[in-house]
Amino acid sequence: MRSTHFVRDIDESVKLYGAILGLKPRVERTASGKEWDQILGVENKTVRVMILQSGEYVFANVGLFQFVGEKQPPHPVPRTSVETGDAALVFLTSDIFGINEKVKAAGYAIVSEPIVLSPKEGSDTQSYEMLFFDLDGILVNLIQRNVPNSQVPSSD
Repeated sequence: MRSTHFVRDIDESVKLYGAILGLKPRVERTASGKEWDQILGVENKTVRVMILQSGEYVFANVGLFQFVGEKQPPHPVPRTSVETGDAALVFLTSDIFGINEKVKAAGYAIVSEPIVLSPKEGSDTQSYEMLFFDLDGILVNLIQRNVPNSQVPSSD
C-alpha cells in the first residue's frame, strides 16, 4: 500500500519527493494520543504525517512522518555505495535524465547516474536506472523503460 519513512524534516523531504520526483500530497495531518504512542512505541509524542501519491494511484504511496518539536539526529554521512541492510524506494519515471540533473543540482548523494543494466542489442530503445540517497539516507532507485536511443543525452 505504501512505504513509510521517519524523516528529520518533512518540508525538506517534500522538496525531493514532491518538487523533483513529482509526488503529490494526498494526506497531511498532525497526530498524537495514546493510540499513536502505542503503535509507534513512544510516549507523548506528536507526529506530523504526509502521505504523497504518485499519479492517480491510491496505493504505492510514500508516507513521511516527523516527530514534532524534537531535536532531530544529525543527517547520515552521505554515501555513494549501497550496503547490506539498505532498502530502496523504486519509482518508474518518464524523465530520468532531467531528474538526474535536478538531483545533482540539489546536492543529493548519487550512487549511479542513469545507466543501462541490461542492454538490448540492436534495439532502438533501452531501459535506464539510477540510484541516489535522500537527505535521511533513504536509497531511491529510478527506472525509465524504453528510452529511445535518440533521446539519450550525450556524455560530453
